Amino acid sequence: MKVFHPGKLSVLALSITLSSCATFDQAGRDYGTAIGCAGGAILGAGLTYAVTGNAGKAVAGGLVGGAAGCAIGHVWQNRQQELQRIAKEENLKMQVDTLQAQAPAANGKAASTTDAGIVAQVEDQGMFPTASDQLTADGLRQVRKLATVFKPADATAKPQAILVVGHTDATGSAEFNQQLSERRARSVGKVLAEAGIPAQSLYFQGVGAARPLADNTTADGRAQNRRVEIVQLESTALLEQRVKQERSNPRYLAHGTRSQAVAKAKPAPVAVASQKTPVADKPVAALPANFIDFGGSPAADDNSQLARLVKPLEPSGLTLISKAYASAPVSSCDTDRPRVMGAVKNLASGQELTQHETTDYLPGLNGRVWANNVNGNLVTITPIAVLRDNAQIAKQPRVQLVKGYDQNKKGKATTLNAVANTFEGQDTLLYRVFIDDDQAPVSCMDVVLEKFGGKAADGKLFYDKSGESYVAKFVPIRT
Repeated sequence: MKVFHPGKLSVLALSITLSSCATFDQAGRDYGTAIGCAGGAILGAGLTYAVTGNAGKAVAGGLVGGAAGCAIGHVWQNRQQELQRIAKEENLKMQVDTLQAQAPAANGKAASTTDAGIVAQVEDQGMFPTASDQLTADGLRQVRKLATVFKPADATAKPQAILVVGHTDATGSAEFNQQLSERRARSVGKVLAEAGIPAQSLYFQGVGAARPLADNTTADGRAQNRRVEIVQLESTALLEQRVKQERSNPRYLAHGTRSQAVAKAKPAPVAVASQKTPVADKPVAALPANFIDFGGSPAADDNSQLARLVKPLEPSGLTLISKAYASAPVSSCDTDRPRVMGAVKNLASGQELTQHETTDYLPGLNGRVWANNVNGNLVTITPIAVLRDNAQIAKQPRVQLVKGYDQNKKGKATTLNAVANTFEGQDTLLYRVFIDDDQAPVSCMDVVLEKFGGKAADGKLFYDKSGESYVAKFVPIRT
């Protein structure tokens, strides 16, 4: 496999950026065709070089791309306008973003951009009955109208890759939501195929509640999260890159995947009695036998945002980045659950999307044991194994606890099964660990890891104390 090195060919260094929703259609309306002509060469050359690693072929690809770009700009312009018209006609809540290829400024020339795709997020307002994957009459009509926007203009048009992603709110189990959302995405894909879009270019995926856009603890937020996403891109190569990056996109950390707020009620204050009236001591709830005191404080009082250390990825090479993600707030693991996402499958064959992934680990994150002492108790995560390719988990970890380790270093370790998710930033990643046992002494952990230094920058450990969520500092060291 050849690796794309952006520094080798600065003119062809390609980055894909997602325009903000508020301004997505302005450039398309006013300059759609011009942008396509100017940027088609960039897109064609960049994709050719990224796939082949051949600069000569890249130049040829750029010439072809320049010719095709003139038509592409006009196509995306029309699609934007048509989606707006359908949304208004059907009273749909729809957010549409354009995907743009951007070449950085070089040799005194300003940065150039060209449209490379489009993303439509359509809120499910009765498109599917509750817990069903069968489109309602209204839903069927709406999807058929949307299909007219995405289908090829004629039989000779260049094939484009289309991905339908199903999303649910966080009500119910993660596994059920993932399976339901996958079936719904497939149902929409079938309607698109029936409308004339080649099934070979259609893909579907169910991600359940793993990518929330709003607060799952409110009815309005859950309604926004129940949606169908349709992504259309110039090539399968671009689609593959988007799929990889969405797996660990920190954008979706802004909201947790719990459907109810975590109870963090503080103990009721004890009334101050007069000196003449004796007051009995308030009973204290008995702690479970497996309770471990990590010396923390109520999570409700914790204002630290670990993900402030997870800076958004910067465009580099063939990549997809959203400018809108930069200032997104981040919820803690205490308001979250493990995020379950399904594979991307081809509608015609049912086969998973082929992805060219590396097996290289990030430095220091190659399966070693990470541990540290928390208030006299040893906490270990083993192994932490994260791949270079979009910071994917290579192996799920276990958590081991030794209570009172300072007093008894030969104490028996309690081993807990865990599930980890990763969210990738520019120089760090958030490694989020959930314990698969509601009665365990630890509920979850957030650890910020350096991508290239093999060290932890910060971390938090959450646990339950008398029915209240507590948090303690936990910065593990690689052993």
